[in-house]
Amino acid sequence: MRCNHCEDAPCVTICPTTALHTRDDGIVDFDTDNCIGCKSCMQACPYDALYIDPQENTAQKCNYCAHKVDVGLQPACVVVCPEQAIIAGDLDDPESKIARMVATEKLSQRAPEQGTNPKLWYKGVESSNIDPLAAADPGDGGIWRDPAATWLNVDLTPPSVTVESRSVTPSAPKSHVVANGDGPPRIVYGKEKPMPWGWRVSSYFLTKGIAAGITIALALSLLLGADTSTGWARWGTPLVAGLFLALTGGLLVWDLKRPDRFYYLLTRGNPDSWLVKGAWILSAYGAVLGIWFLLGVAGVEGPLETLIWIGAVLGVGVAGYTAFLFAQAEGRDLWQSPTLLWHMVAGAFAAGGGFGLLVSLLVDVGDKTERAFAWSMVGGAAVLGLFALAEIFTKHPTRNISEAVHHMTRGAFAREWWLGGQLLGVIVPIVLGAIYLGGADLWIGALGGIGACAGIWFADDAFVKAGQSVPLA
Repeated sequence: MRCNHCEDAPCVTICPTTALHTRDDGIVDFDTDNCIGCKSCMQACPYDALYIDPQENTAQKCNYCAHKVDVGLQPACVVVCPEQAIIAGDLDDPESKIARMVATEKLSQRAPEQGTNPKLWYKGVESSNIDPLAAADPGDGGIWRDPAATWLNVDLTPPSVTVESRSVTPSAPKSHVVANGDGPPRIVYGKEKPMPWGWRVSSYFLTKGIAAGITIALALSLLLGADTSTGWARWGTPLVAGLFLALTGGLLVWDLKRPDRFYYLLTRGNPDSWLVKGAWILSAYGAVLGIWFLLGVAGVEGPLETLIWIGAVLGVGVAGYTAFLFAQAEGRDLWQSPTLLWHMVAGAFAAGGGFGLLVSLLVDVGDKTERAFAWSMVGGAAVLGLFALAEIFTKHPTRNISEAVHHMTRGAFAREWWLGGQLLGVIVPIVLGAIYLGGADLWIGALGGIGACAGIWFADDAFVKAGQSVPLA
């Protein structure tokens, strides 16, 4: 798909290393040498204009042939088009052909509701031709791909099509029907692209949730009257939290297409990107954990309680910053939820408390700390359950979100979301945690902790995949 060279380009904002940047003339250009292959720009673009170059392992896109424009030439697509169907020029020059067309003719744009102010217009096009959700996939592979095994039996103009992967059903909205009443437009050319973010991102949610939540749960234990005299409070918590924080960093680096450039996040960081802000928060949290651990091992107890509370505050930041990162991924409407921040924090409470109960089977953390772990797990899981109900029953503002929620709750990822995320991650920890708090053995609560951690992974994995399952092109 063509780059729309948006005035408010979300790919530029989210790019952590300023590899993407807007030139003075409005062209959104790309510097391959700065790209770390984080794929966040692919999530931010509502027009599916970016892809990963398999040779360079960096993102690439149309850059309006900036090297030609710089010497007074037109982009290559304009030059090669035999029918002059592609018009390019300076929109700021009222005498240019494209400026006159924009000012006087009826033109269409893709996804203007995203607020990116795109600079690409279409003339004489039906809305269904530029809306990825308006077309139905008959499953025959399209005319430009190898046909399906039953291609001879395919009805090229089906009255309605049910395709789970695209959430097009017989009860699809009327916007799916073209004027002649023959049914929805049919996809004749399509190229499947792998989801940019997969299981590593889902796992990173869990590991950073445990890293943050276990400190938050320890801070809660101080409110219940626990002290810092135990080895767990002095050095055990920062050690375990630090290990999971390191695992989080490892997953982030592993997911990069250019992991050899991961340090660009700090040396060439874009302060507007929440990938960079997140790296700062993770670094600050790691520094506090390191100081806390060293003082605890040395037997210096005076500042430990203060460090625990500082760590808890930073832990909330560690748990929640990803919500702001996902909000910058403007191509994925499901991830724009205003409740995502609280979902992330609640997940940290549940995962930290649940993992703490597992640790309590092996380490003497103290009775009050054990109970704080249980309350953290039960409370966090309960809030996650409430957010899940809201996701189901809330009216969604865009069709993109409705399609993604369909995939998550009734489509391809429903089993993972319901059985893994809600049964294992919400009901099990609430029930077993309550039983433990009522006086049952610790192993009951620990089983709830296993459910909480596993369920959070399943729910987040379904959420990440569902958000990317809605086609943008």
